[in-house]
Amino acid sequence: MDNLISTMYEQTRNGFYRNYRKGMIPAETIAGFYHTMSPYQAAVNALKMILEQETPVIIEGEHFHFTRTLAGKAIPPADAGRRVENLTPDWEILLRDGINGRLEVIRKKLETPDLEPESIEFLRASGEMLSAVCDFAGKYADAAERSGNTRAAGLLRKVPAMPPENMHEALQSIYFVFSMLHLTGCTLLGFGRMDQYLYPFYRQDIDSGTLTRQEAAELLEEFFIMLNRENDIYGMLQRGDDGESLMLGGCKSDGSDAINDLTLLLLEVSEKTAMINPKINLRVNSSTPENILQAALKLAKRGLGFPQYCNDEVVIPALVKFGYPLEAARDYTVAACWEFVVKDGRDIPNCASVNLALAADQAIRSALREKQSFRQLLENIRCAIRQQIPHPFPVLLPNPLFSAFSGKCLERGKDIHRGGGTHYHYGIHGCASSTAADSLAAVKKLVYDEKSIAPETLLAALENNFDGFAEVQMQLKNAPKTGNNDPLSNEMLNFIFTAFADAVDEVPPDGRGGRIRPGTGAAQNYVMMTRHPDHPYYLRATADGRKEGEFFSSSLSPAPGVRANGILSIFHTYGKLPYDRVCNGGPITLELSPAYFRNGDALARGTRIIRAFVLAGCQQLQMNVLDREKLIDARKNPDQHRDLVVRVWGWSGYFTELDKEFQDQIIGREAYGA
Repeated sequence: MDNLISTMYEQTRNGFYRNYRKGMIPAETIAGFYHTMSPYQAAVNALKMILEQETPVIIEGEHFHFTRTLAGKAIPPADAGRRVENLTPDWEILLRDGINGRLEVIRKKLETPDLEPESIEFLRASGEMLSAVCDFAGKYADAAERSGNTRAAGLLRKVPAMPPENMHEALQSIYFVFSMLHLTGCTLLGFGRMDQYLYPFYRQDIDSGTLTRQEAAELLEEFFIMLNRENDIYGMLQRGDDGESLMLGGCKSDGSDAINDLTLLLLEVSEKTAMINPKINLRVNSSTPENILQAALKLAKRGLGFPQYCNDEVVIPALVKFGYPLEAARDYTVAACWEFVVKDGRDIPNCASVNLALAADQAIRSALREKQSFRQLLENIRCAIRQQIPHPFPVLLPNPLFSAFSGKCLERGKDIHRGGGTHYHYGIHGCASSTAADSLAAVKKLVYDEKSIAPETLLAALENNFDGFAEVQMQLKNAPKTGNNDPLSNEMLNFIFTAFADAVDEVPPDGRGGRIRPGTGAAQNYVMMTRHPDHPYYLRATADGRKEGEFFSSSLSPAPGVRANGILSIFHTYGKLPYDRVCNGGPITLELSPAYFRNGDALARGTRIIRAFVLAGCQQLQMNVLDREKLIDARKNPDQHRDLVVRVWGWSGYFTELDKEFQDQIIGREAYGA
């Protein structure tokens, strides 16, 4: 098995499986369906066309089967509506019912008298897509039979049509349907709480003696490697940004501890495979066992940039306050990066971004010109934030296949985008918060309190990008900075997020009760809003001493170039934020130098960091091992560092595959050593 895993790893990293891709369906062909048919029938016809042109590939020795043979993204056109993204199917439904069970639900629902015409169309479309997937699995089984692989043929004739009976069948069913959902245009699909829904199969196999723990690990290793084959097709802005997140740990819906042996095994497997997919997330609390935390830290030691830690003691109360039922909130997972996902609904967790530093900069410049008070300056910020909050909500495109595995869509006779869920909320990111807070703290201290910089001088310095104003820039850089638990910068940071939450609260719910969830993440905007002048929220020079073209921070972290007074200082800063009002997620991004893990007690000290993060009342944390010299060398000699992994924003990718501007931002981050 180790030889198989090694071969699959090398072939995946070398792009071997792309050799099977021989054709492509033109984008205009798929667009034609959506421009001439109802969205339900368009989805059916597009999937059927794709599956007709996909050729089954059976690779001897491999235990899981489906390999893309069509290149490109056969996705619905953007003008048709927003497709399914940043969501996790309810894999428990697939494992419980199989596709045949879902088809039976459709059959019974269609017998209901007085169904609305749209419900009938949705149910029939869902049934056609489910049947097409089963037929395609049969086509794969036939190919396996012809190749003499009777084991694969038997597997594919059973799942995903029937409910799986063991761990191998469960993983094959998940992988196959996951792949089919991608073919319908879904993207940024996650795997949710795998240690929960897969555990009954694992436990049964272990207890019955049909599978050893080592054999289970080998199956998972192969499954994990399979998830990296198509990241050039499934990725979004950068390769690796493909949303394949997996959540572990936490509590069950009744509040009891959810950690089990599979939690630990999945962490161990991720460490061994050391690939960017799946992105591991770990739910933690004050009682998370030491062995789980140390196993998680070994992933960081490998340089994977994950797991991302989610503090249940902060996250769950915030979700409940927002309006989710307690049992549902306890069962949360995350979307592609960090945004929280709650079952049985269609939240769009990544709908828009607000540049908080831009709002502060606009308010500061206006106040300096108009010689306004600092109080008026803060009111100006509120107005500037309001102008960035989106009011029109996006049109959502139905996906009958995804809806078959989401909540009670089939039982309700409604697509997930057309009323099949119980909640419909919209998440937006609050970006550049440290730059915003640092700018306000500098202006408050130097312009309004100490009066050591005249308003017209600061305005001139900003307008001239600090050219000729080196002394002013230095004064601003020496002002209080976020991350040092400084009272003034803390006050400004909390003001920024409170103003953000207030502005969001002013937006009325949509027609289905959908509200906006504000968050603290930055996503890719630390590059897009600082290096792309055509961006609507482009940021010029700011009053913290940052020059135009320089980055702001990734999510919650000190601004670039600011070295905080230690990790605890950072936690104490961000532990004061109103997470009960900004609950769309957003992690503290903490960079560690490789020297941190060279000491023998590194794992023990690392667990104390995680416990301090929980104790401080912070929401999310991601730790990245940052070796600046290695990163610089990797840019010069990419072939020698092809497997170098970094945390980019809410996901991990291979450093040498990133665009230069993202590489620049990562190289410029501050790392904390031993």
